[in-house]
Amino acid sequence: MKPIGKIRRSQVLTGNGPGAIIDFRGENGAPVSVVAAGLEAWDQLAIKKGLLNDQRIHHEPLQARLQVNGFRLPPVGDEKVGREKRPRLLPAYRFPDWHVCPKCNLLQRSRFWSSEIGKPELWCPSCSSGRGSRIRKVYAVPVRFIVTCPAGHLQDFPWMSWPKHAESCSRKKPLKLIGEGAGLKGLKVHCTECKSERDLDGALSPGALGKISCDGRSPWLRKQPEPCNHQPVAIQRGASNAYFPVIESALDVPPFGGSFRDMLEDFWPDIIALDDRAQLPDFVRKRILPVWPEPDTKPEDLTARILTLLTMLDNKAGDLRPNEHLMLCSGGPDGEEFPEFQISPQAIPSDLKGVLDRVVSVERLREVRALKAFTRLSPVEAADNSAFVAPLSEKKLNWLPAIEVRGEGIFINFDETAVRSWENDPNVVERAAKAHQAAERAWQDHNGSDRPFPMTISARLLLIHTTAHALSERLSLDSGYSTASIRERLYVSPGPGGMCGFLLYTSAPDSDGTLGGLSRKGRTSEIGPILLAALRDLEWCSSDPLCSSGILSLSEGSGSSACHCCTFLPETSCEHFNRHLDRGMLVGTPANPELGFFRKLLDGRS
Repeated sequence: MKPIGKIRRSQVLTGNGPGAIIDFRGENGAPVSVVAAGLEAWDQLAIKKGLLNDQRIHHEPLQARLQVNGFRLPPVGDEKVGREKRPRLLPAYRFPDWHVCPKCNLLQRSRFWSSEIGKPELWCPSCSSGRGSRIRKVYAVPVRFIVTCPAGHLQDFPWMSWPKHAESCSRKKPLKLIGEGAGLKGLKVHCTECKSERDLDGALSPGALGKISCDGRSPWLRKQPEPCNHQPVAIQRGASNAYFPVIESALDVPPFGGSFRDMLEDFWPDIIALDDRAQLPDFVRKRILPVWPEPDTKPEDLTARILTLLTMLDNKAGDLRPNEHLMLCSGGPDGEEFPEFQISPQAIPSDLKGVLDRVVSVERLREVRALKAFTRLSPVEAADNSAFVAPLSEKKLNWLPAIEVRGEGIFINFDETAVRSWENDPNVVERAAKAHQAAERAWQDHNGSDRPFPMTISARLLLIHTTAHALSERLSLDSGYSTASIRERLYVSPGPGGMCGFLLYTSAPDSDGTLGGLSRKGRTSEIGPILLAALRDLEWCSSDPLCSSGILSLSEGSGSSACHCCTFLPETSCEHFNRHLDRGMLVGTPANPELGFFRKLLDGRS
C-alpha cells in the first residue's frame, strides 16, 4: 500500500474523518479522490489494536458521556513492536468510482482505465503517448458530482441513466462528459452508442434524480448496503455540506486531572469495578488507607472524595459544562494541584462592575476533542440527540478518535442579576422570540416537522454568543492570534443560578501549549478597554443600514443584526456555525437603542 498524501492530525476531526471525501495529488500531480475509511480499518493497519495502541489518550468524564473506554489519536509516525516496524497510515478507499479523461472526455468507471500495481493514479490509454518509462500519461479526473442522502449514505451519480437513451441502446458503450459552455447547462453527458445526450442543468436541485432511490451504501465501511427511505440528492464532491463532523469536547477541570486522582491510579480499576458502592468504605479502609501517602486522612473523607468522582462518571447523559463553569468561577478545590488547569482570577474593572461577575485569566488548559459521528447536507445542533448521524465504524467500538490540545484563554462571566433584569424586558423577550421562531423554521425546512427543535434561542444565548464573537474579533488585533485560532466555548443555561459566560481560548497540539499572549489580555488593566473597544466596533457595521435593520438576515427569517462585516467568525471558531447572533442585543438598534444590554455602559451612564 502506497501513501498518497498527508493531512494534519487535527484535520481528521475537523473535516477529514471517516466518511469524508478527500482530494489528493498523486504522482506528477495526478488527481486522486478517496473516502476516509472507518475505524475498523485503522486496526487493520496497526500492530497494536484498539486501546492497546500506544497513541491513546483518556478523559474519564468525556469517556463516560460517550460510553467508551478511551480515545485514539489519529495515527502519526512509525509503530514499532520488537523488530517489527511499520508506518502508521490512515486508510482510504477510492471514491467516486467514475472518472473522466480531460482530453477525450471519455467517462467510465475506474476498472476501465489503465493503472500501475500499487499506485492509485488512473490514466487514459488512448490519449497517453510513448512507451515504457517515457510514457506521457493523460490522467483521468474524478467526476465532480456524487449522490448522498440525509442519513449520510454515498453513491455514484447515475451517469449511465442520465441521458435519455434510445430504446435500442444496449448501454454497453462508454459515455462522454463534454463541456460546451459555462455552468451546468454547458456540461453534457453523451452516449457514444445512441448519440443521446443531456446536460446537467438542475442536476443538483432537490428531486432532480427523480425515482432513483438511495442505495444505502457506506463505502467508507465496506459493509453491505442497508435499507434507506431517504430521497437522495446530488451534490458536488467538494461541497461544504458533504461532511459535518459531530464533535464532543471537554476541558480537563477538577475534580479529575489533579493530584488526588493520580494517587488513586493503582486502585482505580478496582474501584470502578465494584458491584456495589456500599463496598467502597471497606475497600478504602483495607486497601487504600494502609498505603495512602497522607497518614492523617480520615476514611470517611477519602470515601466521600472518591464518591464525588464516581458520581460524575455515573451521569453518562449529563452535560459536562456546568462543572467546567463552576470550576472556572471558583478555581477548584484548595490544596490540590491540577497541572492541566491553571487559572488566575482578576478583579472586575471599575467601569464593568454590575455588568460582569467574573474575569479569569486561564493560564493553562487541556481540551480533548472526540469525533463521535458525522452528518451530511446539514450540520447537527449540539443538543439534538435525534439527528440522522452517520457512524464511524461498522459496529460500536470501545474507543473513538480524538485529539488533545493545550492552550490558554480568557473566561468572562456576566452578572446574572443584570442579565435577568435585561432579559425580562418586553422588547428583549419579543426579539428573542422572533429569533427562536426563525431558527425553528430553518430547522424544520432541513429536518421536517416530525423532529422537535432541540434548543431554545434565548436572549441570554444571543447576548453571550455575540459578545464572544465581538471580543474574539478585537482580541485578534491585540493578542497576535488570528480569529481562526481563537475558539469559543459558551456556558449558557436558563433560570436563576443558570450559567451566563463564555471562554475564549487558543490551543495547540504541542504539550507545551501556547505562549500566554491571550491570557495576559484578561488582566484587569487590559480587559476593560478591549471589551469596550469591541462593543464600539459593533455600534456601526459597514453594511449598515441593511445589517442593523436585519435585511441581510431575512433569508434565514430571523431579521437579526449580524453579518460577515461585523460579527461572523471563521466557522472553526464558532460552536453554532455563525448562527444565533444579534448585535442589536448588545448595543441596541437605531429604532430602539435601549434594547442593548451594554447601552448604558457605552453611553457612560451608571
